[in-house]
Amino acid sequence: MSPGSRRLHSRPRLFQLPNALSVFIDIDSRMPARQDAIDLQRRTAMPTTDAIGEQVIEAVIAGPEGANRLFTISGAANVCIEATRQQRTTETWTFLVGPPLTRLQFHRAIGTASIASQIVSVQNTPREFTVNIHSVEADWDDENQRVNVRVEIGIIANGATVTITQIRYWIAILAQM
Repeated sequence: MSPGSRRLHSRPRLFQLPNALSVFIDIDSRMPARQDAIDLQRRTAMPTTDAIGEQVIEAVIAGPEGANRLFTISGAANVCIEATRQQRTTETWTFLVGPPLTRLQFHRAIGTASIASQIVSVQNTPREFTVNIHSVEADWDDENQRVNVRVEIGIIANGATVTITQIRYWIAILAQM
């Protein structure tokens, strides 16, 4: 994570919602995939994808440090990561979610992800495989003025070919509007 970026690291905070107004917004953010981002720690290109079927709920809140909006976003992202026979593969996929926000509007973002679609082809014995979501990070992207989500996916295959084709995500964005 870059210096100056903010995420919720501590225990969850309780937000009081007196007279809260909730608005449901359904967005399908099919943004064209941009060039692969460079992961400066590993010096390899990170694959990018598009968020699909994105759904957003915006709630008016009384949050910390002047934050007054909580955006809850869920959707899917198509990916393609594969491991065959006795192979280990780890890739970090990135995609953009949520409404456009300026740096002053964005406070924090957190997220979770899960595997939504996988294909397994058994080849020989022993037949086992492991699929993991190693990490999910969500932070404001100054170039696109949206939240950039990074999901690290790992696969270990032993006697099988395993392909992950889609992940589901849930992102919460704390903002000041």
